[in-house]
Amino acid sequence: MIREKDFIKITSPNQFEIRAGYLANDKKEKKIEYNINIYMFIPKNLGINNSTYTQDDFYSDHISYIRLITPRYDLGLISKKVEGILSSIKKNLENEEELDELSHELKMLVCSYITYLRRFVEHVKESSEIKPKRIRVLLERIKRFDELKKEILSLKSHTSDDELIFLFESAGEYLSLTTQHYLFKLNIYLSNFEDEYIELINDIVYQINQELKFCKKNGFPIISNDEYENEKVIFRYSVFKKYFYSVLYLFQKRKEDGKSIKEFYYAIAAGISMVFTTIVVFVTQKEYGNFTLSFFAALVISYMFKDRLKEAYRHYFDKKLQLKTFDYKEKIYDNQKKSIFAFIKERMRFIKKSDLNKDVVKTRLSGTPNRLSTWYLGEEIFKYEKHITLYNKNLQEYYNNTINGIHNIMRFDISKFLKKMDTPKVPLYRVNHNKLFGDKVYHVNIVIEFISKEEKKLHKARLILTKKGIKRIEIPELGIKIFRQNRFKEDKNWFEVKKSGLVKKWEIKC
Repeated sequence: MIREKDFIKITSPNQFEIRAGYLANDKKEKKIEYNINIYMFIPKNLGINNSTYTQDDFYSDHISYIRLITPRYDLGLISKKVEGILSSIKKNLENEEELDELSHELKMLVCSYITYLRRFVEHVKESSEIKPKRIRVLLERIKRFDELKKEILSLKSHTSDDELIFLFESAGEYLSLTTQHYLFKLNIYLSNFEDEYIELINDIVYQINQELKFCKKNGFPIISNDEYENEKVIFRYSVFKKYFYSVLYLFQKRKEDGKSIKEFYYAIAAGISMVFTTIVVFVTQKEYGNFTLSFFAALVISYMFKDRLKEAYRHYFDKKLQLKTFDYKEKIYDNQKKSIFAFIKERMRFIKKSDLNKDVVKTRLSGTPNRLSTWYLGEEIFKYEKHITLYNKNLQEYYNNTINGIHNIMRFDISKFLKKMDTPKVPLYRVNHNKLFGDKVYHVNIVIEFISKEEKKLHKARLILTKKGIKRIEIPELGIKIFRQNRFKEDKNWFEVKKSGLVKKWEIKC
């Protein structure tokens, strides 16, 4: 499963990521197979090819994370589940094993809460019609959830365990920070219709203020004019995110594929070269006898050719094995390494245009005028493919049918693509005007082919690169442009809201 609108994003000036989901949507199947192929079409003038960019280069520039798809619940159900967990924690403060399981469940619900808020805001933005009643229901549920945050924090007085205290304090602060984050996003969007929804905007601002009061009361830093305080908020937010989302990440055990087969073929190559040497020795010995100059010369020459013959056969077998084996294979387990959830094989190869199927070519050429496409000027193409076997039965049994599948986050670093690029700024001229400058850009096209039992889908994205890194990503089929930006904006972070005749400012964390 690939979400059309957000399957790709920029994570840093030189890095982007692609996200794919492997769903456990058929409860009866023990195993479910998926394939994902990523084709990158690189202009020849960037100097990235089979000789300059090896498999080792690719895997040093690529990292893959595997985690569970966050369980999705309605906010009302999340609140009920949290209530139940808090009640169980109070009863089991002396039961270490039970507390570990309850802590794990609480972290999962924190992730579900954040997912719910994010999807709610996305849905409001994407809807053709704003429904104020639905937003007010959300605000009421958030108010009720505030009482649960207070209860979570109160639990730290019932224990002396440092890990539990850290969990309770972190949960309270992180839930408040993320609530502020998504309420601000909602507020920014509704500000475009301020005259129509001024009362709703004021209700959201009121709830944001309640969250800020909660943070102040408990000694948590809040966003302000103080740069040092803002730095603390950003750092703490990042730490909490990693802490809570760690429950979703799975253990990955990776090793090189086909190593034993490769060693077997290398042994055959050594054997063939040894047969050649032995035959030469026997023939020359019979012809010239022992301890003669001719026998000595034949022995040296046979030894020279033996090494070259061995290397030639090794090279030949390597090429044959590349077609039949993958580069790496990986087993995915739960964090305790008790149950296997997936088996993944991956490989990267440079390929020719003739190796592409018609659907991939059609997708590559879509969204670009033919005369502007580097396809006709010449491109290097590499294919990164993954074969995923999802052990559906194991996954459902381990998580009691609460998990929909696993998420694959693939990050790619393009720093090596930038080495041979020209200066990023090009001078331009106009009559009666001063000299102007424009960006010198390069287009790297990406086609993603996702194959499951039910469907086959292709998506295209285009990286717009300069010497400084990724300028933007375009998704031609949707007309979307994704620009590079900081998660927390630094300069224009203020949003003005009119309330009770006053103008107040709150710094927005985006």
